[in-house]
Amino acid sequence: MRRLTLILSDLYLPEEAASADAVYAPLPLPGLEWLLRFARESTPLADWRHWLTEELGLDAFDGTPPAQIAARARLPPDVAASAWFATPVDLSARLDHVRLVDRGLLRVVPGDQPAWCADFARHFGSDCQLHPGNSRGFLLSGLSLQTATTDPARLLDADVAPALPQGRDALALRRLGAEIEMWLHAAALNEARERARVPRISALWLWGGGLRGGELRDGSPASTDAITSTGREPVALYGDDPFLAGVAAVASHVAHATMPASLRSLDGAAPHHVVEFAPMTGESRESLAALDDNWFLPARTALATGVLSSLEIIANDCCFRIAGRAGWRVWRARRGWLENLARSAHFRKA
Repeated sequence: MRRLTLILSDLYLPEEAASADAVYAPLPLPGLEWLLRFARESTPLADWRHWLTEELGLDAFDGTPPAQIAARARLPPDVAASAWFATPVDLSARLDHVRLVDRGLLRVVPGDQPAWCADFARHFGSDCQLHPGNSRGFLLSGLSLQTATTDPARLLDADVAPALPQGRDALALRRLGAEIEMWLHAAALNEARERARVPRISALWLWGGGLRGGELRDGSPASTDAITSTGREPVALYGDDPFLAGVAAVASHVAHATMPASLRSLDGAAPHHVVEFAPMTGESRESLAALDDNWFLPARTALATGVLSSLEIIANDCCFRIAGRAGWRVWRARRGWLENLARSAHFRKA
């Protein structure tokens, strides 16, 4: 293993996190602090999924909505071509706005998902269909709409109003979202979650789809077989985000597996490993403290010993690149990990 990329897919810090009194500030993360301090460069990104498809050379899928790539791992190509993410979320109504709670991306175990899909079909008929995904949510097909949407991971502990759908068919998508909220409010399955002391699902956040996904850039239908990547170096993807499994389904040089416990247990012949985490909403092993112990500190050692030739950390719409022997740059000012993230693309765009 020579190159490692770590993606923190739900770490989008609010602007107030840059202040000294921010809730994140007391959390000691010496591994992450060192890596960000000695990063060779930091490059603003529009979106980590777009960065990954470019990095993997999937030019044919440029402009294809991410939900329709993700759906290729689970649905027939003709159904995947109209897919949207339907992410279960926990919303909180305040006096003057509606807020996505701070850990408001909810999980539904795969074994329970068929029951939710069946109940959805009873209420909404055949106009659109809800399909089982993985624990992070569902897929919705059958919508021929064109509208701009937002990844709910960007909205944790934030007002959702600025991120509601925009564009030609935004009203239709908002109307469907409101109808889904009404269904969920009365759903017996939600009452069962409440009895099990699991947060109720307030809404399904519909995003990541659209009409543009019906064609590849060259005009070939979206049902084209997986891209044969002759001559490309293999890449290994790890993580629960459904987009990763979809990428592996459309690219022959890409493999996908679940997240290993630590960097020390990461193995395989691929020269590039990409690991995705959800530190703000995922399991305890994905928390920032656990990642520092199991990934960031070992990565520092691996860079120093030559096990890794380079490391990339993608967080807060920025890609930090750290090369081997980075600690030689002793002139770098010492800043906390939070301050380094606060200087990244998210705040420069504000």
